[in-house]
Amino acid sequence: MLVEPMTLPPRDADRRDSAARGPLPIVELKSGPAGVPAVYTVARVDDSGRVRDRSIVDALGWEPGQTFTMTAEGGAVIVRRDPRGVFTLAQTSRLTIPGPLRTRFHLRAGDAVLLAAVLAHDTVLIYTMALLHQTLAERHVMLLDGGRR
Repeated sequence: MLVEPMTLPPRDADRRDSAARGPLPIVELKSGPAGVPAVYTVARVDDSGRVRDRSIVDALGWEPGQTFTMTAEGGAVIVRRDPRGVFTLAQTSRLTIPGPLRTRFHLRAGDAVLLAAVLAHDTVLIYTMALLHQTLAERHVMLLDGGRR
């Protein structure tokens, strides 16, 4: 198992069902904790590794045909626009995560990823849900348990 399950306290009965809320919109933060402007969205990866959302690429102003590099570090895929890059942005303006990186991060068709466009660095960071869960699990339990931990 990649991610250990966590036990959350029961939800209050008067809260609306989360499915009724609909999808999350793209979120733009003018300045995050480190003072770095960023845009976030969650998207799914298809069976060819294409990310089914182009809003992050649009937020950065990237155009089809531009080249970029794609590396992995700290549990994230890092995408940087680079004229010497070996990857090219497709006409659909959708990023494609190469097979070796999908394998490294255990990404399969239909998996969701968090995309973060760090505007000042002209960079996209791609995080798996497993990494997000691992990063946020303790915080979730603390918040949902009324801060008693």
